[in-house]
Amino acid sequence: MSSVGNANALSSRRTWIDLAIRFSLGLTFALAAGTYLHGGLAAWGKIDWANPQPHQIGQAISVVVIGLYTLMIACLYVVRLRPVSAFAGAIPCAAAILGGYLMAALLFLSPREDLPLGVRVFACALVILGIAFSIVILMQLGRSFSILPEGRRLVTHGPYAVVRHPLYLAEAVATLGMVLNYLSLWAVLLIAAQLALQLVRIHYEEAVLKEHFPEYEDYAKKTWRLIPGIY
Repeated sequence: MSSVGNANALSSRRTWIDLAIRFSLGLTFALAAGTYLHGGLAAWGKIDWANPQPHQIGQAISVVVIGLYTLMIACLYVVRLRPVSAFAGAIPCAAAILGGYLMAALLFLSPREDLPLGVRVFACALVILGIAFSIVILMQLGRSFSILPEGRRLVTHGPYAVVRHPLYLAEAVATLGMVLNYLSLWAVLLIAAQLALQLVRIHYEEAVLKEHFPEYEDYAKKTWRLIPGIY
């Protein structure tokens, strides 16, 4: 087979792999979004509006916004750009996947029922704020969204003009709110492990962007990595 034929065969295989990933992950996120939205609406329906409790309203809203955020991810998987680069290797992929979804293990823990009302309200506020900010960032990121360390298009406007990884910061705020609801030693260990994995994820992601976007070096010098004024 000629080199042209080999290149065409490789391109065709990558196209089918990309379509398979889009379909499988898009469907997974869509089902998760449906579950969250159903749960949020169910929680909303259980509120006693004759004597509404702030933490119940906040919890219902937080579950709904998580569902909307997950639905947006599902949609972006369908329309996102094909990658121009990817960081090969099991460790970068594992760090990205675990860093993104390790906190789902909170579902195996029991939420705290003895938390003061102020803590419950504060936890719900963090979840709502973090997810709302995440939705805004995803709108800026658009079709360049990715979970694995891949390069599609360098986005430097909006929140990305200040912080190189604003989505991870917003997700961390929401995660902190979720951890407060499940406050325990295991929950603290989970968020510590997730933070460590996110830092590893950032390392590999920036390596990909530096390699394939020459302007990334200058962009990195003008922005903070994760937390404005600190890191």
